[in-house]
Amino acid sequence: MGLFKSKEEKEQKREQKVKRFLAQHGLDDLNPKSYQLVKNIMSQNGLIDVLAYNLGARIHGSDAENMIINNLQTIVEQNWLMIKQNDTLQKQNNELLKATNKKTAK
Repeated sequence: MGLFKSKEEKEQKREQKVKRFLAQHGLDDLNPKSYQLVKNIMSQNGLIDVLAYNLGARIHGSDAENMIINNLQTIVEQNWLMIKQNDTLQKQNNELLKATNKKTAK
C-alpha cells in the first residue's frame, strides 16, 4: 500500500465528486460537452473544496461573513440552475431542428 495516490486514482476520486455534486443539483444528464465544461469549471476553481470550506466558515464566522457566504452560495446555485436550463433548451432546440429537417427532406 503506497502513501500517495496515483494520478489515475486522484482523477477517479475527483470524477466521483463531480458526478455526485452534479447529481445532487439535477445536472447528471448534461450532454458530454456541457459536462466537460462544468467539470473544468469545478476543477479550475476548486469548487468542491470551496463549498466544504464555506460550511466550516459558516460555523465559525460572524453574522456578516455568514450572510456573504449565503449570498455567494445562492448565486452559485442559481448558476447551476441556469446551466441546467440552458442544457435543456439546447436539447429541445436540437430535437426541433431534427424534426424540421425531416419535414423539409420529404
